[in-house]
Amino acid sequence: MDLQDNAQNTAVIKPQAHATTSPFYSNPDILDEICEYIYDDDDLDSDEATAGRQSLLWAALTCRAFLEPALDCLWRSLDSLFPLLKILPAFAQSDGTYVLRGNISPEDWARFDWYARRIRKFSYNRDPDSLDIAMHVYFRIAQLRSSPLLPSLRHLHCPSTSQNDFLISGICLFLSPSLQTLEFENISSVEDKLCGTVLHTLASDGAHIEKIALRGRGLSRDTVWMAVRFEHLKHLELAGMGEAINLEIMETIGSLPRLVDLAIDFTESTMEPLSKDLGLKDLKSLMITAPVPFIQAFLPHISTNHLETFVAVAPSNPPIDKKDFLNDVVGRWKDSLRRIALVHQQVDEHIEELHIDALSPLIPLKKLTYLRLEGYAMELTDDNVADLGVAWPEMTTLLLPFISALNPRPTIVSLRILAQLCPGLRHLRIPLNTSDLPPFVSTGAPNTPAHNLHTLTIASADDPWDLRDLLHLARHIDYLYPKLRSVFPYEGHDADRWMQVHDMIQMYQAVRQEAVAFERANSQNAVSPSSSASVAPRYGALSLTS
Repeated sequence: MDLQDNAQNTAVIKPQAHATTSPFYSNPDILDEICEYIYDDDDLDSDEATAGRQSLLWAALTCRAFLEPALDCLWRSLDSLFPLLKILPAFAQSDGTYVLRGNISPEDWARFDWYARRIRKFSYNRDPDSLDIAMHVYFRIAQLRSSPLLPSLRHLHCPSTSQNDFLISGICLFLSPSLQTLEFENISSVEDKLCGTVLHTLASDGAHIEKIALRGRGLSRDTVWMAVRFEHLKHLELAGMGEAINLEIMETIGSLPRLVDLAIDFTESTMEPLSKDLGLKDLKSLMITAPVPFIQAFLPHISTNHLETFVAVAPSNPPIDKKDFLNDVVGRWKDSLRRIALVHQQVDEHIEELHIDALSPLIPLKKLTYLRLEGYAMELTDDNVADLGVAWPEMTTLLLPFISALNPRPTIVSLRILAQLCPGLRHLRIPLNTSDLPPFVSTGAPNTPAHNLHTLTIASADDPWDLRDLLHLARHIDYLYPKLRSVFPYEGHDADRWMQVHDMIQMYQAVRQEAVAFERANSQNAVSPSSSASVAPRYGALSLTS
């Protein structure tokens, strides 16, 4: 956050004046696109984000046309109030602890608001141990402000409401009619009344909430009821709230006129079986957590005809024929389905088996782009993977389950098959048998066209390996997927091994980039005016024939 701290200097350091007669400088859309390209705020703590913040700060201080769009982008997302509080002279340290003492002038608040109005996303979390802010600071700010602290806030996220030494009630500081997204995680019954107050306040203030995600346990029916009454809701997720969900709440959800994305957990729900249509006529994405018989009874009572995403999270009590289940789903939405996930919710030591034949109802879905299978015991071969690649050539995300070394698994051949059959694949999780890995033998030419796979997760473990095996494995993967960004282990299995493979691939890519740059530099030198004037008269004929 240091760069955002320094950004306050732009209020007093004037950017250098340059001629802005060009349409380029007066087009805010172009300037916004440039700033977006410079800075991606998905991970505020990454090295790339730090470099992007520095570049935006330089842009804001260098050119007047970039000042507003660069600062808007720089301050768009925060995970701490600290950068804003440092703008106030009254916010200072006392014996290593930050406190708020003294008067705050209208000019101080104006400077504070000049930055605060740019914040669109805020993640309210416990301050890190290295940052000691006295809790009274938040109460004092609430006492001094009569208007929303972040007046343009759109997205409010609390990663965990149940943290030690965390003033969760401080979330009320960030309530604003401008809010559109509310996301609370790790909720417990202790926070029930606070969550209800937050939802009631936003409704009373007329906030047009479009997305609510409540994850945890212990919310009362009264609080859940308030969450489903925002008529502008487009995305709703209720995870761990099964006890509070009844037929009346479901009917209210079904009547929401704009709802397109629903994720709902019926675990421990006592709701009676449905007997009439719920609605949900415009639903495009459904994630449902419940036993398969419950899901099968639920699906006929939703009226959407264009479901694109279907996720079933189910326990195995008792095991149900997944082939019949998928037949029902595909039979209903075969023309619209693009993304499907089956997740086994393990409730005991038993792991349910999933036979590859159970997936046969999905084969006709030629437009399938996403498949996730998780928590099931499977046996997979290279031929099975080839069948999947042939069936779904438009696949962009394929997430296969973890398979131990005791069961049949795909080999390096499957990576080659998917590179050929699924050119749009970007994310792949695959169990991989590397015990009989063949040595890599170069063909002398790159694999074309170059595949754009971004992430590869290996969902298996316990194969024997040595350094030579890793070198050949990394070379195989690099040859097939030359633009790969990351290799991950599944849930930490063989983490050291796959970290070494990742580092080797990064080294291969760096060497290749250096070779290309070297070749490009040589080509440029060969055609430069100085070299052509001195070399061409003596060696021109030789150059043309070589």
